[in-house]
Amino acid sequence: MGLLRVALALAVFLSHLPLATVHFVGGGVAVQGFFIVSGFYMSLVLGGKYADTTLFYSNRALRIFPGYAVMMVVAALALFGLAASATASPDMFVTLWHRTSSTAVLAFENLALLGQELLFWFTVAPDGGLVFDPTNAGPTPEAPVAWQFLLVPQAWSLSIELTFYALAPYLARRSTRTLVLIGLASVALRLAGHWLPVSYALWQGRLFPTALFLFIAGMLSQRALPLAARLPRWVGWIANAALLAVVIALPLVALKGETDRWILYATIALAAPFVFHAFGRFSIDRFIGDLSYPIYLTHLLVIGLVLTYEPEHGAWVALAGTVCLSLLLLLAVDHPVDRWRQARLKAAQTRPIGIEPAVATVG
Repeated sequence: MGLLRVALALAVFLSHLPLATVHFVGGGVAVQGFFIVSGFYMSLVLGGKYADTTLFYSNRALRIFPGYAVMMVVAALALFGLAASATASPDMFVTLWHRTSSTAVLAFENLALLGQELLFWFTVAPDGGLVFDPTNAGPTPEAPVAWQFLLVPQAWSLSIELTFYALAPYLARRSTRTLVLIGLASVALRLAGHWLPVSYALWQGRLFPTALFLFIAGMLSQRALPLAARLPRWVGWIANAALLAVVIALPLVALKGETDRWILYATIALAAPFVFHAFGRFSIDRFIGDLSYPIYLTHLLVIGLVLTYEPEHGAWVALAGTVCLSLLLLLAVDHPVDRWRQARLKAAQTRPIGIEPAVATVG
């Protein structure tokens, strides 16, 4: 599903680029589309590779943190050295020194990732204090939103991913019926936000419980792989074309409310097993898909540099810069770490029986 993953990453890039004249689906819905893909892949690996839950957790951490750590350092250099950022300024951080507690919280969030989505629910007062604000009113010079103090602001979604990884081994052992019930409870909680005195955009987009059903949709989709395997591979090619068409062209269709969001959810969940069956063995598709995470990590940094220095043809410079930096991050960081991850997995799979305590299998 490499092309789908890159298309979703580019949708996020375009939604964050003020210079863009072309847009795919919105950045928020694209991120939530990624959650479905993540649920699909985690269900797949837990059913076929990982009998050791501890190894699963450590390998997922190795998948997320190295590239993030590199981009956090690069973003800090750009922000404090060049005053280049799409979301913050060096002067903003001065306010934090008034409150040791706020400084500690935001330092933890930058380093540990966990809980970053909750920063969207808080503003930072002139005295540096964190103030709960469920209205999603947006930042002002007097009250920036707490997420603006993240060096890699888009990484909030990684916090939700990590929470799902913590639950994934447990969820993978559950029956289809149980997963459906958990998913329906998550949808019900999400829809309840319409009647709560909070911003529905925050409620549905920045809370793990209201996004859990998306991961579960991906897990249920993966369980349909045996059905997809019985059909010709050209079905997957058609499904892939339909997916890309929805991601790229859905904004061109005038829809009311959140209809487009639910269309994307359903299309990804229904098409994923057929697309994976058709493309899962293609190394070029995997390579393309591997670019999606670096694109996601690097694009706001590049956009910040473009907005600061205003080169000619800024949108194209931002796109080219994001792709080039993503390739560098992929080849210099992600791929070497991934080889180590795969070596650890292979060693665990070939270890003689009896060396480690028995663990429950998953899948």
